[in-house]
Formats: sequence, C-alpha cells, structure tokens
Amino acid sequence: APPLYRRSTVATPSESSKREIVDELGFSPAQVHVVPDGVDGRFSPGGTRSPHPLVVAVGRLVPVKRYDLLVRAAHAARRRVPNLRLDIVGEGYERPRIEAVVDELGARGWVTLHGFIDEAEKIDLYRRAWVVASASAREGWGLTLSEAAACGTPAVATRIGGHIDAVVDGVGGVLAPGDSDSLGEALGRVLADDELRRRLGEGARRHASELTWDRTAMGLMRVVAGEVSRRRAR
Repeated sequence: APPLYRRSTVATPSESSKREIVDELGFSPAQVHVVPDGVDGRFSPGGTRSPHPLVVAVGRLVPVKRYDLLVRAAHAARRRVPNLRLDIVGEGYERPRIEAVVDELGARGWVTLHGFIDEAEKIDLYRRAWVVASASAREGWGLTLSEAAACGTPAVATRIGGHIDAVVDGVGGVLAPGDSDSLGEALGRVLADDELRRRLGEGARRHASELTWDRTAMGLMRVVAGEVSRRRAR
C-alpha cells in the first residue's frame, strides 16, 4: 500500500502513529495529519465497582494483542493481589492458545473469556472494573482504554505507540514495558493502592472528556477541505 499512497494526504489518530508512518513508511510529515479518535457519550461513570479487584481487557483475540502475556501478567500480579480476577472480552482465532495458557497456570477460577458481548454489557464491565488493561504490541490509538477512561476506569498498558497517546502515564493510568513481569508489577501496584487508583481514574476521565466524535469529524473535515483547496490551487 505505501507505494500507491506515497503522494496522498493521510489522517491518523495519534502523534505516535504519525511518527511511525513518517519514520517507517517514508511519508513526508506535511502529508500526515493527526485527528484523535472520539469516545461515544454512552461511556460515562456509573454503577458500582466490583467487590473484588477486577481487570478487564477488550479486543480481538489475535497475536498482536498478546492476551497470553496479559494472563501471565495477571498471574504475577496475584502474588500481591491474590483475589484478582481477569475478564477478557472479544473473539478471535487465538482463543485456543489463550485457553491453553489459562489451563497451564490453573487460572480457570479467576480468568473469564466472555467472547462477544453487546455495548451495554461492555459499558457495565468498564464501570465495574478496577483497571482496564492491554498487553498489545502495536496500536494506532487504544480506543478501549479511552472508552474505559470515560467511565472513570484507569489503564495499565504496554508503553507502545498509540497507548502513549491514549493514556497519560501517571495521570490516567500506568504504562509499563512489554514483558509479563513489568506489566504484572504495574497491575499489582495500581490494584493494591486505593488512592492511586482513584487519582488515576479521575485523570483518565478528564483526558477522555476531551475526546469527542464531533471533534474528530471536524478534524477530518479540515483535512479534507485542505486537500480540496490544495488540488484546486494546483
């Protein structure tokens, strides 16, 4: 695809994904415009938190999401937070591999693979969760983290492009290196500290409040209008 679009204007959701498009694909910085994703207004604080430490992860069950690593990180975190539970939402061809890791760790009693759920159920899980988590190796943004943030739920995620835009490290969540021990340590630290978790949840909600689809639409319209003006002038 890059050779076909080398002279095209590009819109991308984050500064980190822009850097990758410029540095790895060779596009000119002037061609690439950042237009952050929005969060639907349905995602908002409400309900009650789970009575036990609940970690929620949402996304396709595919290799780049590294759910096997997340299960191992949660297993490590249980050394500090022994009643931790992990709920994974999504479907994909990696499910058998993830289930094999769950069985290897004897984690059937505290890991739940929900499969597909509807939006109302997803919002309820975000609101009940103590933390939303992602062990992904690559993201353009991290929309599930922003959706949970709008519900007042902080994130613990890998420090990668996309996540560094969706989560303000130390303000709305914690970003950690992409190994199970580091991610597990961060999970355990946030889950065990009520005050830290409250502060991160409030910071996450503030950051998410700036992300609206109206703002996204306006940003895309500016990109389109600029491209129309450029072509007319040419």
